Amino acid sequence: MLFFKPEFRNHEGEIINVVDLQNNAVGFISFLYKENQELYIFGQLNDEGEKQNFIDIVSHYIDGLKIAILGNSDKEPNIYLHSGGNPIELDKEKEKSQ
Repeated sequence: MLFFKPEFRNHEGEIINVVDLQNNAVGFISFLYKENQELYIFGQLNDEGEKQNFIDIVSHYIDGLKIAILGNSDKEPNIYLHSGGNPIELDKEKEKSQ
């Protein structure tokens, strides 16, 4: 099981550690926002055994960011997620889990 542990936040972005049950950092998720509604989301998971849990919590976080920051805009955020150095493509991963 994974949890978010906020590390840093300002009006242009946020860095959140991803921790396990023992409070060990196993990755991070962060976002940067530009005033012209450009949203960049970066994430890294070090423990590939937690990949599905990471995808589950990060997917909900990203959905919330889209609504809160981009609103009804047709723009999509720029998302860069990795697990053990390998890219994670959320759309493909969501299809696999269903």
